[in-house]
Amino acid sequence: MKTCKLIAAVMTVFFLLTTGSALAETDAERLDRMEKEIEDLKADKAREESVWSKYDMRLYGRVKVDLNYDTAEFEKYNDFIGCVKKDGTTDSVNFNPRDTRFGFEASHATGNWTGKGRFEIDFYGDNNGDNLIPRMRLGYVDMANSATDTNVLVGQDWTPVAQLSPDTVDFGVLTAAGNLWWRIPQVTVRQQLGNTELLVSAMMHRRIDTDSAERMPWALARVAYNLGETGFVAAGGGYQSNEYRYTAADGKDIHTGKDIDRSLVALELKLSLGPVGLKAEGFWGEGLDKDFLRYDMGVNDTDPNNPKAIEAMGGFVSLTANVTDKVRLAVGYGIDDPKNDDMKGMEGNLNARQFTQNQQAFVNSWYQLTEGIKVGAEVVYVNTERFEHTDEGMRYTLSTFYSF
Repeated sequence: MKTCKLIAAVMTVFFLLTTGSALAETDAERLDRMEKEIEDLKADKAREESVWSKYDMRLYGRVKVDLNYDTAEFEKYNDFIGCVKKDGTTDSVNFNPRDTRFGFEASHATGNWTGKGRFEIDFYGDNNGDNLIPRMRLGYVDMANSATDTNVLVGQDWTPVAQLSPDTVDFGVLTAAGNLWWRIPQVTVRQQLGNTELLVSAMMHRRIDTDSAERMPWALARVAYNLGETGFVAAGGGYQSNEYRYTAADGKDIHTGKDIDRSLVALELKLSLGPVGLKAEGFWGEGLDKDFLRYDMGVNDTDPNNPKAIEAMGGFVSLTANVTDKVRLAVGYGIDDPKNDDMKGMEGNLNARQFTQNQQAFVNSWYQLTEGIKVGAEVVYVNTERFEHTDEGMRYTLSTFYSF
């Protein structure tokens, strides 16, 4: 009982002391305490501030559905055109929504630097039937310095040379018919000097096998002169060299000890003359294949222990005209012409991607139905030569396009 009384007495004294201390708080102390509480609340709010208000952000995308009728087989690449399959005369219809895209950008400025992050996807990943798998089209960090007019891009973006593409409805944009293009991981530096832009880049596909002996990326450079609102003219090129390796019939990986030297020279011209636009591009190169969507077209490996880089040249021209505010017309032609002598020994063994010459011609039109919706139609003619054998085909397309 005495212990309980002692505890009660101690608690009573503690309560009276703390109450007295609180009551003794001066007006100045109370003001300081309230100001500190307000600052703490502001700090908490800043920490909880939405990322959407801290950065400039943009969501964008499109839904595109193509209805195709093909008079021949475009085995490569089915949903978009490369070349005609040898003796592929089967006609068919295709309903294709794969060129639907979604993208995101975030940017901010600090001093002279502006940073931007971007990624974009479509549905041209590996798939089974209608179970379309998304794939990354673009994914990069872009850093620009306004004081020096320097730009540094690190990540996956379009090839930094031979940058133009024709205005086709077809997703393939004259693939394997004069247009060199792809989206590849890279480190690219651009320097603006008045109307001239200088570019250097190292570009290489992501490694898919740790046993890969490919060590050297493409070393690329480009010079472009800006013609103002009229357009630009540019020249670029690059070089890469790596050992040629192949897989033998028994599954062994064979090191040939021989390097394949790959090189490229490309010219570009873009003009805007009132309602008419012109794009033209030409190239010459050796060993050009997977880095420019010319798969299996870079090396003659009939004798795998003595591989040879295949020389090729080609290009395209594309014209567009804004007929009215709602109607746009486009027409174009492209050709990819490997050197036949470099393909000797490959007769009778060319696969669906390979050819000795491939040409495409197109005409199309878009009609702007509403601000976000347009409908289009296109006709593409394809002529593929494999030495003395020629295959032809047509693709007729109706397209519905919604952008946001």
